Amino acid sequence: MNKTIISAAVAASLLGSSALAAPFMAIGSSAELFVTAKAGIEFNDNVTLGNDYVAPGAVGGPSNPVRDDTVFLFAPGLSYEFGKNALVSGKLAYTENITRYSDNSDLDSELSDVTFTIQHKDEKSSTKGKASYRQLNQNTVDLRSPTLSRRDVFNAGVEHEMEMTAKSSILFGVDYTDTDYEQASFTDRTRTEIPLRYYYELTPKVDMSFGAQFRQTDTDTVTADAEDWFYSVGARGEFTPKLTGFLRLGVTDRNLKAGGDRTAFGLKSDFSYAYSEKTSLTFGLGNDFGTSGVGLSQENFDAFVGFNSKISPDFTLGSRLTYRKIDYFTRADDTYWQGTLSGDYIFNEYFQVRGEFNYKNNESGVVGGDFDNTVFSLSARLRY
Repeated sequence: MNKTIISAAVAASLLGSSALAAPFMAIGSSAELFVTAKAGIEFNDNVTLGNDYVAPGAVGGPSNPVRDDTVFLFAPGLSYEFGKNALVSGKLAYTENITRYSDNSDLDSELSDVTFTIQHKDEKSSTKGKASYRQLNQNTVDLRSPTLSRRDVFNAGVEHEMEMTAKSSILFGVDYTDTDYEQASFTDRTRTEIPLRYYYELTPKVDMSFGAQFRQTDTDTVTADAEDWFYSVGARGEFTPKLTGFLRLGVTDRNLKAGGDRTAFGLKSDFSYAYSEKTSLTFGLGNDFGTSGVGLSQENFDAFVGFNSKISPDFTLGSRLTYRKIDYFTRADDTYWQGTLSGDYIFNEYFQVRGEFNYKNNESGVVGGDFDNTVFSLSARLRY
């Protein structure tokens, strides 16, 4: 079964050059401890994704004014990695993200990020587990506050795939997310997803899939609770010598506890195309239901396209353009664009720098919901 092709491609993209660094400490024959650090500066013209609109007759200024700032970032950490060249491998990483604002010190923060991944793989089965705890203090297109959106997010999940016959396999798992907001105006929620997919080998490099996924969303606002079912058919693997990825399409049903159910076209896809030995293209489409930070149900259509090109052995250039159409059940829609252009230069196996330009634009059907945001950033990373 060609899950091996997809897993290998994902692993290669995640590990990159940093996997070559020598460890700070070797622990036994198959475990290593790395010291990590990131330091950066960011020039941000709208840190809260605000808008200077003031409603007619309103007292005072805008509810979420535009605030520009120069932001300094420092993130020391540790990474314990085990199981090198073994059936069971994994990683436990901790990072403390320290952020300082030049003009808006009320937004300063020190936030922890802990992640754990583990994988077991043999000839007939593969099991992946994950857990993370992240403290976040940032706004998003559908979650905005003049003091930033402070929240704690816990996620844990496991996914297992095993062969049933020489040409078929079955995948099942569970993924749980608990989001707790500091501001009382936002809606805490938990989300539980349970996927089940059957794969059948069409060719030695392509599998066809049939699946169902259940998702339950529970919120502080009981009327926003929802159950979703996604029934799909699709395919995964190496479709041509240069094109790899997966596609799942079908029907998605959302059942709301307060009523107002909806059925939509369901879609998930992610592809990579090897344009040349040094340049790869990525693209994908998606359509799914979601729940915003204030408990509003939404249908999200997403599209992205990007590229990554190794200009030289030490320098890589990358870009990504993302489009998102947010169809809220009970309010006007939003149309969101985001584009990034980045360059990475590797000095050696321990040290690299990154420059990035990031632009965001949102056009909202709600008065005062529009925003623009431009960010220039420069950062350095250490892994030893």
